[in-house]
Amino acid sequence: MDALFERWAACNADKRARNTIKRYRASFRSLAAFASQRDARSLSADDLFEWAEKRRDVEGVSPRAINKNDLVAVSSVFQWACGRSGRQVLTRNPARGLSLDEPRVVGQRERTFREQEIIAILKAASAVQQDHAHPTRSAVRRWCPWLAAYSGARIAELTSLFREDIRIECGALVMDLRVTKAGEPRTVPLHKHLLEQGFLEFVEASGSGPLFYDLKRHKANAETSPAEQQAKAVAKWVRETVHLDPGVDPNHGWRHTFKTRALGAGIEERLRDAITGHRVASVGRRYETPSLSMLSGAIERFPRYEISTSTATQQH
Repeated sequence: MDALFERWAACNADKRARNTIKRYRASFRSLAAFASQRDARSLSADDLFEWAEKRRDVEGVSPRAINKNDLVAVSSVFQWACGRSGRQVLTRNPARGLSLDEPRVVGQRERTFREQEIIAILKAASAVQQDHAHPTRSAVRRWCPWLAAYSGARIAELTSLFREDIRIECGALVMDLRVTKAGEPRTVPLHKHLLEQGFLEFVEASGSGPLFYDLKRHKANAETSPAEQQAKAVAKWVRETVHLDPGVDPNHGWRHTFKTRALGAGIEERLRDAITGHRVASVGRRYETPSLSMLSGAIERFPRYEISTSTATQQH
């Protein structure tokens, strides 16, 4: 099974996002360990269901995560192995249609940050002082929450930024998000409030290369990229620093918050989707590519975060 997966990974290296291959590899390793390295052709649907139950009952993985991650990964690789690209080494896909029953989950709260959480996180970020011994650690804490607040970008997209990704186009300061979940780069204008805080000066003072991690401090070819490590580190820092409600994600909460505030500001859906990198809902919408000037106008209308008062007052 290890050999089968590595063949799939090599074939899909230019078709699947790096994070997708990483997640699939973890699922396949778990299955291979459970099956004691049996030949993939010998596995039945019963074997896979037993593995899924072990993941749930022994390892404590939620049924939803098993269905969404583990079984999707295994089914995808096995389906590929049934086709010509996979040399038809399998005659059937035993994972097809397989799933665990998922208990009904009742949300404890909304996924957007509440006003006091917005204030606490952004105040904490603004209070970060440069750490000359660990400059990228202080930089990621100082700027990534603010960048996420004004773009709705995923934190790992932001921690992947290079100095060269911050540039001026058509008179607007923009950031090129090259490493994205969907593997589709996008360009997002920067809010003027970021410039007022000195973000451009920070960028200009940085050396060429990554803004938020130091390659010298990370192992080459590590399974978890430096950007992902920094994203996890900033999430841990936010949660611990502001004692964030466990019901909201310290990083992903900004995506929900940005889109909610953008909606309140009257920014239309296709512009909100283009800025955050969400896939459009219809074929017709795929023919519409908002221009940079349209995106810049949307960012200009996005409400400014005011954290000096008792509430995060929205000002245009």
